[in-house]
Amino acid sequence: MTARHDPWRLLALLAGLAVGPGIWALSTQLGQILPYAECGASIRPSTIFAGLGALLSLGSAWLSWRGAAGLRKEEAMRFTGQMAALMGLLFAFALLLQAAATLVLSGCER
Repeated sequence: MTARHDPWRLLALLAGLAVGPGIWALSTQLGQILPYAECGASIRPSTIFAGLGALLSLGSAWLSWRGAAGLRKEEAMRFTGQMAALMGLLFAFALLLQAAATLVLSGCER
């Protein structure tokens, strides 16, 4: 059965394209809202969320890479899975940079 006929493999191949950008967009929006609530607080939920988002994005990249590894080199879906894995890594890096920014800057700077 090829990737075109197996819906689970297709979801695994495209996980890096869907999960990473979605979590990054959500983290960006929370980065606009949470600093006001974090000002003066001892816990920083934006750091926790960005770190967990980076882990989820890395997991989706791994899932895409493993889905592409089981395909023959001639199949176009293998390239799609490899590119999805690289996109997942790219968004995991972006989320790690956002997490680092939340450690350096608190919500009280204006």
